[in-house]
Amino acid sequence: MRTGMSAGPNAGTSRGPAAPGRRERGQAAVELVGVVFTVVLVAVLAIQGITVAQAASIAQEAARHGARALSLGQDCRGVLADHVPDGITIVDGDTTCTVDDDGAVVALTVSVPLGLGDVTMTEVVLTRSAEFPVQGDPPPADEPAPSATPEEEA
Repeated sequence: MRTGMSAGPNAGTSRGPAAPGRRERGQAAVELVGVVFTVVLVAVLAIQGITVAQAASIAQEAARHGARALSLGQDCRGVLADHVPDGITIVDGDTTCTVDDDGAVVALTVSVPLGLGDVTMTEVVLTRSAEFPVQGDPPPADEPAPSATPEEEA
């Protein structure tokens, strides 16, 4: 028989029973990974929600500028293209610029990509409309609209 060896469940091993603190430290590391993943996921979803809300605001403002331009007899689609940034795509088939008895009406449909960086997961399609009154006949597109009437200048 060898000397210095004890008989028991851990006989022949250099390790003794695991210390209680050692197992808990491993559990804390696993929990930290889960919490960090959850926080990052919530942050990414919040950023995507803010992106959609900002795109809706941009589309509404562009529709308003387009309706104003149309009421003045200017090119509605050119104004829309100027007011929509590069990351947002105007859906041409669903975008309308019309003048009727009620005024100049613009319905703008845009497509907003959602994802991270160059990776697009999905696209959200938003439609916003605006109406602007037309007083009399709108001036032709090549003539600037009058800035003030003679009565207002006096």
